[in-house]
Amino acid sequence: MRTLWIVIGSIMLAFVLGTGGSAAETFKPTIYSDGYSCPNNCDSHVVFHPSHNGTKYASLPSSTRLNPAKCKSGEPCRICFGDEDSSCLNVVYRGNGPDVFRFDFTPAFYEEYCSKPDLPKPLVDECKSFSRQYARLIENKIYCLNEPENQKCLAVIAAAEKRKNDDAILWKECLALGEKDFNKKYSSDITKQRKYDCAYEKKATGGPHGNDWSRLLPAACQSKAYVGKDGLDCCDANKMSLGGLGKECSPFLVPKS
Repeated sequence: MRTLWIVIGSIMLAFVLGTGGSAAETFKPTIYSDGYSCPNNCDSHVVFHPSHNGTKYASLPSSTRLNPAKCKSGEPCRICFGDEDSSCLNVVYRGNGPDVFRFDFTPAFYEEYCSKPDLPKPLVDECKSFSRQYARLIENKIYCLNEPENQKCLAVIAAAEKRKNDDAILWKECLALGEKDFNKKYSSDITKQRKYDCAYEKKATGGPHGNDWSRLLPAACQSKAYVGKDGLDCCDANKMSLGGLGKECSPFLVPKS
């Protein structure tokens, strides 16, 4: 979802700078899962825009909110959704995210934290929303990433594996040559060119206009995970993957009967 959030984030940042920063008082939790681009095998963590690091909204737990120190990648970070201390939570920080005024968490984070008590209200609301969406999407359906051996799922999984395996040839070549030389080799075929460490298409084809964002490519998703229908994220068997990413993972739902 990286490229979509870059566009939105730039608009939001420009708006807030023009209004004195008042919108920075409330942060929104979001979810992302972009395969091999996701740090540390997409474990339970948060990423956020670098402009927030070292502020009262994101700081080392050993510092104070009045005198905040910057969070370090791979270490616990105190994030706060608002001005109140009750809106704060310590979570592993894995580096920069593409969007302002959002805390971007992995499905593994939601899987770990949603059952915990005393969460900040924005997280409580998001967890409930994901659970409701999961229940709605799974009604009378089989989520094939949970049941890949189910007879009704064999064709769906086989097609997803084929897309991944076909793309893996170009993915591996891009990694071996380096993005610049790979794109130079395929200069006459823009559809094969890549960016963001070979994980995304260079020519944007996503969105309703066909050029709104660059799609995440199939081989960029990890084992037993597959790119979603709009090329925004990777879908896997995690309940919060379907509940959080929603319709992005709908291609892996089939009727029970």
